Amino acid sequence: MSELFLSVLNMSFTASYVILIVILVRLLLKKAPKAISYALWAVVAFRLVIPFSFESKLSVMPPSIANTDVVSISKTSYQPATQIDSGLDKVDSIVNRSLPAPVVEKSMDLIEISIEIGAYIWILGIIALLVYSLVSVLILKKQLKNARLIENNIYEAKNLKTPFMLGVIRPKIYLPVGLDDTERSYILLHEQTHIRRTDHIIKIIAFLVLSVHWFNPLVWIAFMLMNTDMELSCDEKVLKEMNEDIKKPYANSLLSLAAGRHILNGSPLAFGEGNVKRRIKNVLSYKKFSSWV
Repeated sequence: MSELFLSVLNMSFTASYVILIVILVRLLLKKAPKAISYALWAVVAFRLVIPFSFESKLSVMPPSIANTDVVSISKTSYQPATQIDSGLDKVDSIVNRSLPAPVVEKSMDLIEISIEIGAYIWILGIIALLVYSLVSVLILKKQLKNARLIENNIYEAKNLKTPFMLGVIRPKIYLPVGLDDTERSYILLHEQTHIRRTDHIIKIIAFLVLSVHWFNPLVWIAFMLMNTDMELSCDEKVLKEMNEDIKKPYANSLLSLAAGRHILNGSPLAFGEGNVKRRIKNVLSYKKFSSWV
């Protein structure tokens, strides 16, 4: 398990550079369609899942960072020179340059024990996140057992304050009671756009990747920014598909449904709509982009 833990640490460390680069590029593309920013997170997912990379002279990352090999720790790998070999290549290269004396066997034993303990803590963290997510979904489903079927996969529930989507293979759309026809049309188009783009599947995969790299704060930031870009790009898709200017009524719908959103964000399977302030600003400033963009 220590070998697997070291492999994940190496991937997470390398992906941290990619996350910072994507955040920077995302800022530079602030006025571009949000679908572009949303797609950039696929690069981060690749680095967090795939333990190798492809070399290129055009790469934005130095070869020493992009290619990280996991080095296992064993009794036979001790060296008389003043070096440590923890399996974390970048950390080793920094520490080895500053070590004045040879590393003794006792120090290496301490590193092995620390990595072993860290591996168990890592596994416990993954289990905790997955259990929390599963329990959240079960509680949410229990609260929605009295939801009334309207048509197809659309349900209406009295105890809801915000619309959301729940499910994997056959996702269901849940709407609050009392929506007028205009609000309902915007909301349904938004949720159906999520389903067509398989955003509900993407979000679950992203949460599973987050669960594996839960110890890295940059991965949490990436997950939240990806969710924001997902919602903003979906809003832009709705505005693009409507033949009339609906920016103001659409923004008003988001504002009127803002209360209580935090309740539904506890599970990755509950596809609630968050970051309302940012979404309203983006909707009001939206303009159709030229095809070359």
